[in-house]
Amino acid sequence: MELKHDPIEILRSAKTILLVDWPDQRVPRTLLNAGFAVFGFSPNGYARAALVDELPEGQTGFAPRNGDEKGYLIFNKLDKAPGSVDIVCIYRPEAEHPAIIENKAVPLKAKAVWLQAPITSAQTAALAQQKGLIFIENTDVAETAQRLK
Repeated sequence: MELKHDPIEILRSAKTILLVDWPDQRVPRTLLNAGFAVFGFSPNGYARAALVDELPEGQTGFAPRNGDEKGYLIFNKLDKAPGSVDIVCIYRPEAEHPAIIENKAVPLKAKAVWLQAPITSAQTAALAQQKGLIFIENTDVAETAQRLK
């Protein structure tokens, strides 16, 4: 039997989030502004997200797109994976979910796997439950983070 978890309560109990892809820069920006430590994973490895007023020389980043956004969104490459994360938020096709759970969520001692809306998967829900992970889907992590205040 699958337990339903309150996404707001899951975020309230979290401090660190690993994003395995994301639909647009609104997601990492919103999570950073809500006070989370945000990490990213790409084929190039792990990185830590930050918002900076000016781009450091040689650094690439995402400029603010509107008056509500402040600073440049950058990702600073890490030499190794973070020691642990509370949530692994996935915005990748379902076929990639098992490897992400096995190779990212479990080794990083994540408490939850969050499929970034509109991604959903009954198979991923079953695998997360089997691994003892809280599972969230059908919910936008950034919109949920905005409701924390």
